[in-house]
Amino acid sequence: MIVLAVVCTLIAGALGAFLEPVSFSVALPIAVMGGFILKAIKSRP
Repeated sequence: MIVLAVVCTLIAGALGAFLEPVSFSVALPIAVMGGFILKAIKSRP
């Protein structure tokens, strides 16, 4: 799961580099990693 989160964050960072507003290029990888963190917290018993 950690490897998948890292790979998806790197892909989001690469895709975000082509977005025009700089805020999107910064926020997209953070949002992807935040989604994985929330999923990990919710899946705990």
